[in-house]
Amino acid sequence: MAINISEGSVIPDFELKSLSGDTVKPSDYRGKRLVIFFWASW
Repeated sequence: MAINISEGSVIPDFELKSLSGDTVKPSDYRGKRLVIFFWASW
């Protein structure tokens, strides 16, 4: 499922594990610039 989100809009909240094992959410960074890179190797 693809979601179109324009620059500067509020994104849906979700959770990811950081490399240190902590759970982080976009809402943890509300009011700050946030760049998220998703990548995978097959």
